[in-house]
Amino acid sequence: MVQLIDAGEKYGEGNQMLIAAEPIAAGEKIWWCTCGDDDYMMSRDEILHLIETQPHLKNFLCWYSYMAEDDMYMIPRTFDTQKNNDECILFNHSCEPNCGFDSGDGNTIVAIRPIAVGEELTYDYHFLETEASLIRGLECKCQAPTCVGHITFDRYRDEEFQKRYYQYMSPYLQSRVRELTTKWYSTKCFTRSATPNKTKSLHALEWIQAGEVVAKFSGSVSAENHFIRAVNEDEATCAIDEHKQVIALCDLTPETEITLYYHGKLL
Repeated sequence: MVQLIDAGEKYGEGNQMLIAAEPIAAGEKIWWCTCGDDDYMMSRDEILHLIETQPHLKNFLCWYSYMAEDDMYMIPRTFDTQKNNDECILFNHSCEPNCGFDSGDGNTIVAIRPIAVGEELTYDYHFLETEASLIRGLECKCQAPTCVGHITFDRYRDEEFQKRYYQYMSPYLQSRVRELTTKWYSTKCFTRSATPNKTKSLHALEWIQAGEVVAKFSGSVSAENHFIRAVNEDEATCAIDEHKQVIALCDLTPETEITLYYHGKLL
């Protein structure tokens, strides 16, 4: 059904791509990924530490990892030898994809629409990851008329994108879309779940200036209704306004935790 060919002309020397070797109907199953069966799960901090101590693994760890939770990633068990264990990674990105993930089985890649012989098989990398992706900012070379230029992994926030592609997103991305209705936070933030007590916390992903809105409560203002930890007043990095918006009190550097003083602020 599929064929692997050289893609150096489009993506650069050494790159490959998968094309349809026969006509593929919309909804037809194309590939079943075995990645989840064989991979390690590592936290973002663990992978960044690996990159720091073994810089020669950086490209492999960034390219061959994918998000399973907010800051947990699956990587091939063979990462130390820089060998991938499933060719599903050869489905390149497109801003106008013809493939996606089966809503009933996140390991299965299906056709979104009819695909002709010789057509490249692609899915949108936004189906897999959020802003904490290790390849955030990647230059897109899909050449589609609606190409976004750089992949920022924030398209899951767009309602039109959700309506069009929700059923083709990974289970993790689908859960993140659902979570947006009750827990909104800036694209400059990420949630950390790899904590000793397994309680999620919100952190700056990139530099945030004082006065910026970093999160917003849709329900009651309480530590239980978001990923923002309660601290003493003099320790808080943010404050909440009358619109339930969380505002940075000072410039926040990457990794800084978003914290609030909740006393007297319950709404």
